[in-house]
Amino acid sequence: GGQFKREVTVDGQSHLLLIREEAGAPDAQFASWADAVIFVFSLESESSFEEVAQLHALLSDLRGTSDVALALVGTQDKISSSSPRAVEDARARALCGDMRRCLYYETCATYGLNVDR
Repeated sequence: GGQFKREVTVDGQSHLLLIREEAGAPDAQFASWADAVIFVFSLESESSFEEVAQLHALLSDLRGTSDVALALVGTQDKISSSSPRAVEDARARALCGDMRRCLYYETCATYGLNVDR
């Protein structure tokens, strides 16, 4: 994991984001201080998609997620004929619906798709 800072402007108001990249399951300490969680999975990996669902369930057990902003992000940098898409849009959106109050984005860093968003 890593730590990052980024200043963003939302509705004309400046906010400083303190971003902490976590690898692995959330623990009680993480659950107690997180204001928002972005779950990232690879669109060409069924196992990464399933892991996101498990991590969300763990976070929900540690802390009700109704007061935590959630986003689900599917990355697609390596989709090709030799590495086809494994997770369809409808399945990702269904998981996002199950998470409640969750935004869903598909990104591609190679082409800049939804990276800033």
